[in-house]
Amino acid sequence: MAKNIIAETAQSERQKTRLSSTTILFMFLVVMVASFAVLSKDFYSVYNLSSMLTNISFSGIVAGTLTLVMIMGGLDISIGGNIALTSCLVAYLYNMENPPNIALIVLIGLLLGTAIGAFNGFIITRLDLNPIITTLGTMAMTRGMGYVLTQSRSILILENVIGFIGRGSIAKIPFPLILFGIIYTILALVMARSKFGRKIYCIGSNQEAARLSGINVRRVKFITYLVSGIAASLSGLILTGQTAVGMPQHANGSELDVITAVLMGGTSLAGGKGSVLGTLAGVLILGVLYNGFTMIGFRYVHIRVFQGAILILVVSLYEVRDRKRY
Repeated sequence: MAKNIIAETAQSERQKTRLSSTTILFMFLVVMVASFAVLSKDFYSVYNLSSMLTNISFSGIVAGTLTLVMIMGGLDISIGGNIALTSCLVAYLYNMENPPNIALIVLIGLLLGTAIGAFNGFIITRLDLNPIITTLGTMAMTRGMGYVLTQSRSILILENVIGFIGRGSIAKIPFPLILFGIIYTILALVMARSKFGRKIYCIGSNQEAARLSGINVRRVKFITYLVSGIAASLSGLILTGQTAVGMPQHANGSELDVITAVLMGGTSLAGGKGSVLGTLAGVLILGVLYNGFTMIGFRYVHIRVFQGAILILVVSLYEVRDRKRY
């Protein structure tokens, strides 16, 4: 009984700490938005805000599902290759001499991401391979397959349905942003209110203890990698719709942005700690950072330097805080 009370108290304290960290991140976000609004009069323009939120949606969707993987103690760096191959396959199918129905093409694109996620999940859970090595290999294979499929060329795809997924809107709200909001709401509810979410936290905290308590660790891991694969293919469809082109260079280096957002949101690489709300804050901060610095005239390479510095600073602060607590 005493042990249960101590465990519940520790969990409660961790919850308070996480909420406190997330609140600080959102306060930092407000300061950033206010600063860029002062530095650039165009920052608050409807066009700029719409573009920024659409871009945030593209990377944020995969960051949300990656949060589950990383809380569980895993990692998926095949995201960029998955996005690129989905883009290439969809464009390739659309430009065939007798192309399939566009709805079928979209479905095939999502099934591709499902297959990639299932492949990662199977290799990691059944063969007990390191998730970093596994997904690194998958990243290389998928991006390479994109080059092979397109013969290293960009393929134009001017299709209304694909265009709507990437650039459309409902009631003046960008459709990618609607998808983003729906997915984050579902993920937040799953992690906060469902048994599956609690199982993810348990596995991340202590995998062996989770197994001994009756949790099917392999199944939970497999599902999280599966969901990560599906999210990446959905982002591939969004990016294809935004650019109206399928090419193997799509999402090159996006892994760094996504992992940065998740870590900035307070998720630990060791697993067992993190939140979808924290990742949301990290995604918004990075989106505002890129957009704001671009608006005031910074070059991409300079923004990368600042991004790296923020990541090191935030993660260092988390580490110092945790050491003081324990």
